[in-house]
Amino acid sequence: MNSRLPKILVIDDEQENLEALERAVRGKFDMVGIQDPQKALSEVTNQEFEVVVSDLKMPGMLGTELLSEIAKKRPLVTRVILTGHTDIEDMLDAINRAEIYRYVTKPWDNQELLVVLDQARKHHQLVRENQRLISELTELNSSLEQKVEERTSELKMANEKLSELAMTDALTKVFNRRAIFARFNEEIDRASRYNRPLVVAMVDVDYFKKFNDTEGHVLGDEALKKIAQNLASNLRKSDAVGRYGGEEFMLVLPETKIQSAKEIAERLRAGIERISFQGQREEAFLTVSLGLAAFPDFGKTAEELVQASDHALFVAKQRGRNQVVVEKQHGSFFIKS
Repeated sequence: MNSRLPKILVIDDEQENLEALERAVRGKFDMVGIQDPQKALSEVTNQEFEVVVSDLKMPGMLGTELLSEIAKKRPLVTRVILTGHTDIEDMLDAINRAEIYRYVTKPWDNQELLVVLDQARKHHQLVRENQRLISELTELNSSLEQKVEERTSELKMANEKLSELAMTDALTKVFNRRAIFARFNEEIDRASRYNRPLVVAMVDVDYFKKFNDTEGHVLGDEALKKIAQNLASNLRKSDAVGRYGGEEFMLVLPETKIQSAKEIAERLRAGIERISFQGQREEAFLTVSLGLAAFPDFGKTAEELVQASDHALFVAKQRGRNQVVVEKQHGSFFIKS
């Protein structure tokens, strides 16, 4: 083992998963793998880790319960859950109750796993730095006014970085799923309170799996970054974009009626269609499909509106992709390509 590598603890009751994870992080992290949750509790008492990763469902103890117990022993360790569970509401509830930093779904993508672990390592370092600065501020003599100002500034910067890490998708640098849903719910509350228009759009990269398999994960990741930044740079300051998962993005368009939203969506679609992506042998092109739904016609909650826009997106893909579909009443759709 290389002591200079960031040290992580991984708990999974299946030995095959531990072996696969060890291969995935080899050379990047110093990993200790344990199958027994009780033994893991003993291990964190005896040595310090920067990141602890736990499977969600294990015999005798849930991963969220284990990570909560670990937090009592090592409150500064960054905790990550590994799960095949995909119900977003249940997952967010479990994450919030156990104060978990991120979750990784099974089967995991090795590149995305390494990105999440690296972000978790940085989170741990920032938390430790945050605690150090707080301790220094507590100990400073009141007469050292200048030093207090300097440390306060450093603490503010550390907190801003922590906040940004918690809200940002590690790969694309737009909002992550938790953050875009939080923003979406805020806009729904505002739209409901003041009777204002609001539209949500689901965006899916067409045939991305084929591109990823053909060109490789590195170029696939670069393509997702470019698409995310293109979406973000061509929206208004009041709008929001987040990575919903994989190659799918969510757009939140407050103060926007459906006709204006259609025009925005079509402009985004046409812009991405013209982007040249680097392939292994020659340039490549990708397109996106978009499904739109308006508040409150198709729902008064985030879940209802996402379901409606997702249905419109499904129709867009069924009808050939690279087009915009708007959920309409009585089951009719507006399609523009």
